[in-house]
Amino acid sequence: MTIDPKLDPVLAAINYFPLEQYQRPGIYRRRIRIAVSPGHAQAELEDDPHRHDVMVEHDGVRVVAVRGVALRTPWTLCRGAVNVLGRLAGMPLSEDPQAVYRHTDGRAQCTHLFDLAGLAISHAARGIAERQYDVVVPCLDAVAPREARLSVDGHERLAWTVQRTTILAPQRYAGQDVPMMMPWVKQHISDRDEFEAVIVMRRALFTSGHRMYDMDRMSTAAATGHVTGACHVFQHGVAEHAMRQVGSTLDFSASPQALLMKPRE
Repeated sequence: MTIDPKLDPVLAAINYFPLEQYQRPGIYRRRIRIAVSPGHAQAELEDDPHRHDVMVEHDGVRVVAVRGVALRTPWTLCRGAVNVLGRLAGMPLSEDPQAVYRHTDGRAQCTHLFDLAGLAISHAARGIAERQYDVVVPCLDAVAPREARLSVDGHERLAWTVQRTTILAPQRYAGQDVPMMMPWVKQHISDRDEFEAVIVMRRALFTSGHRMYDMDRMSTAAATGHVTGACHVFQHGVAEHAMRQVGSTLDFSASPQALLMKPRE
């Protein structure tokens, strides 16, 4: 499968299905927690390969400062992306979680930190005090259909049957290809909560593909063979020096309660 990096540079960075199959069966889980208070918004994320936090300060109209913490990353140089989150300072508050991509180049950022910043900013703009997303993607077979589910504050919001990257059901989304669906989403989904849920689900589905790789066999990010400049660590000149954080990938298949339980350092 070839993905146009202009349409989605992040998905272009790593081929979703490698030629040499590595299967780590189980359940991919991702949890995102957002909390908003006057002048501040914080978003936290944890899944198998990541544990990130983003803190946003604003004056009610614009972003004043953004600070990120990369607690657990696949590659050593991923943490360097926290230094460029500050480029969001001055951005107007927006209810669109993707507005961050229109303010500054997302390819220079850590995708997951940048997505978190977009969610924190949009929640500050919308005045949503608290929200938690949980995504569950069984990874039992690379080819067979999977039932991906997303819940919001403990209530199921999306349930997609996905085969490879194509959504089979429900009918509303049937036929959409996950990497290429954003133009359709922007045209057909006006409900802000549904739009945001789709953004979160789509990114989680992509990230769940890491279970098809033995990442610890790759010495550097460049060893993936897909250095396309899609994000901070996959830039030429960076990927070659980004060493694998051996043992950094966890497995929450049987322990969803452990997600985001470790205090932020």
